[in-house]
Amino acid sequence: MAHQSGIRVSSALESQFRSVSTDGIRVLQAHISGESVEPGATQSQHSTLLDDFDSIPKLLNDTTPCYLLIRLDTDKWAFATYVPDGANVRSKMLYAATKATVTRTLGESHFIDTMFGTTQDDFSSAGYKRHRVHAESSAPLTEREQELERIRDDESKVAEAPTMDSRRSHARAVYPLHEDAKRAIREFASGTVNFVLLTIDSQKETVNVEYAGSVQLHYEMKQRVPQNVPSYALYWFDGSTRMFVYSCPSSSSVRERMVYSTFRHGFTECVRDLGVEFDIRMEVDDPEELSAEALESEV
Repeated sequence: MAHQSGIRVSSALESQFRSVSTDGIRVLQAHISGESVEPGATQSQHSTLLDDFDSIPKLLNDTTPCYLLIRLDTDKWAFATYVPDGANVRSKMLYAATKATVTRTLGESHFIDTMFGTTQDDFSSAGYKRHRVHAESSAPLTEREQELERIRDDESKVAEAPTMDSRRSHARAVYPLHEDAKRAIREFASGTVNFVLLTIDSQKETVNVEYAGSVQLHYEMKQRVPQNVPSYALYWFDGSTRMFVYSCPSSSSVRERMVYSTFRHGFTECVRDLGVEFDIRMEVDDPEELSAEALESEV
C-alpha cells in the first residue's frame, strides 16, 4: 500500500480548483510547500487543448516537481505529475506519496486522465499526443513510454513505507552512508563501541553519524537520542544483544517522519552489509520510552 505523506491539500487550492472552470483557466499548477499542497501559476484557455499544451512547458523548470491540473475540452480534468530528473530524492518521494491525497481531496470523479513526465516536452502538444496514442491503443510501448513506466514504478516504490521486518521490493531505498557513518558501524560490529546514533541530512541526502562510543548505563543511551527529530540507533544491550532503535518523535515534521520511515529498511540492509545482524528492533514515538525496563522487556 502506498505510504501517505501526511501532507494536506490547502483550502486555497481547493477553493481555486472549484472556481477555475468559470475563470477560463486551462491549467492550474500545484506544488508542495511545507506540509500542504498549494496553488501555483495558472494558464488561461486561449485556443484548443493541443494548442494550449504548447504553453505548459513555460510553467516548468528542470529541478522543481509540481502537479498540473489540466482542464480538458469536456470540462473534465487530467491530473499530471511532473518530476524532473534534476529534482532531489526527497521531493520525488513526496510528490509520489501525495498524489492520491490531492486527487481524493479535490474529487476523483473530476479526473478522467492521468499523466506523468520527467521532461518539459512530455507536456507539449507532441507529448500529449504520444500519451493519448498509448492510452487509446494496446500497441507495444515505445522506448520513451517504457522509460516513463520504469520511472513511475521507481517513484511509487520509493513512496512505500516498508514495515521494520518487511522484505518487500526496493529494500535499498536509502540515502548513501557517509564514510564516518560506515566507520562507526564497523566499529559497532567489532564491539569497539556499544552505541551509534545516526541521522539523515535531507539537504545533502546522506546518513550521518552523530555519536559513536560506549555508554555505561542504559539510561545514558536514552539521553543521547534527540527529542525533536527522528534518528536511528545501534545499541549493544549488555554486550550480547544487538538492538536497532528507530525513534520518531511526534514533534518532528511530517517530512522528516516520512523520510525516516521510508528509508529505515534500506538502512538496516546497508548496516547488515557492514557486518551487523540485529537481534531486536524497536520503534518509539518518544525517546523517554527507552527506559532500562523497556529495553530489558524486549530482550
